[in-house]
Amino acid sequence: MLSAIVLAAGDSSRMGRPKALLQWKGKPFIEHVCEALRRAGVADRVVVLGGASREILAAWPPAGEKVALNPHPEHGQLSSLRAGLKDVSGSAEGYMVCLADQPTVQVETYRRIIAFWEENRDCIVIPRTLRESDSRLKRGHPIIIPAAHKRLCLEGPLEKGLHWVTHHPSVKVADLDVKDPEIIRDFDTPEDYAALPR
Repeated sequence: MLSAIVLAAGDSSRMGRPKALLQWKGKPFIEHVCEALRRAGVADRVVVLGGASREILAAWPPAGEKVALNPHPEHGQLSSLRAGLKDVSGSAEGYMVCLADQPTVQVETYRRIIAFWEENRDCIVIPRTLRESDSRLKRGHPIIIPAAHKRLCLEGPLEKGLHWVTHHPSVKVADLDVKDPEIIRDFDTPEDYAALPR
């Protein structure tokens, strides 16, 4: 069984408002991500919220997602992952770590990543795609971390973030090449958001 943890606790300081609630095609970003996970067959989904939790929940009604709160989102992604791990299913064999500000990742990309992990369950699975600006392969999200590495997620130094987990000498990483540039698209500023095709 695979669980998904959607990280949506950041303060969105450069955007100036919660990125999870930015609208695209009539829905907030967070709903696009959760809907893609539902369509990809991920039944156990945990959304991690931070300081804007009340605002987000007032505008976005979860549809089967569990909600976890990160009391210290300023400590970064790893702290949010830990908050989410407290609420995932106890039978989860892997954790798909998703970003709430990636609404444009294709459902088929989620499915491909899941299928690849099912064949490589002892590996951290990371998708990568060609970056147009320099024609180099760049890693993106979502990634899948085997449950066997849960301890690393809980014990890693917060200041090192997820990078510490994915680059730990005890783990094996399997890269999956996908033709979906959206896995590396960032929405950090109003300019990034304005560039999103409507």
